[in-house]
Amino acid sequence: MQGWCDSPLTPLGHAQARATKAYFEKRGIQFDKACCSTLHRTEETLKDITSMPYSRNEDLKEFHYGDLEGESTDLGCKKGDDLNTFYVAHGGESPKEVEDRVERAIRHLVEEDDAQSILIVAHGSNSFRFANRVEPKRARKMRKFANCVIYEYEYEDGTFHLLDVIDEHVKDIKDPIEKKSR
Repeated sequence: MQGWCDSPLTPLGHAQARATKAYFEKRGIQFDKACCSTLHRTEETLKDITSMPYSRNEDLKEFHYGDLEGESTDLGCKKGDDLNTFYVAHGGESPKEVEDRVERAIRHLVEEDDAQSILIVAHGSNSFRFANRVEPKRARKMRKFANCVIYEYEYEDGTFHLLDVIDEHVKDIKDPIEKKSR
């Protein structure tokens, strides 16, 4: 489990970020503002997607797994375990704490100025947690996505609406390291 443990972006991560950049460019999508978490891998991802200036926000960091950080996912929460308390018992966060933290960060970004289109580069678990906060029924139906999935939201009258979840640009990208070893 990676969580708050930082590591460099993998070759697969770079390939997915470049595919995300191509997706935006092909559709003429531009951003007024960009932000990423304070973990280096999101900064690398953001730099692969755009060269625009950006800010970093501590509250966009990944789900914190406590003393299970850096350990095998085999030690993580299993079906039947209570996700609301499992990682807290290990010094980590509950899903609600992650949702609160990420919502606070995103709400701050959208309310601090009149930017119409904001690129936020975060992490898989906290992106899902935010989607779960905004539209729980829809979020629970989502399948497991690759990294660099695009969650498109609208913010109107203080409320977020999940418009789309886009993975077509990354779903078929294979890990370049796996190709070399074959």
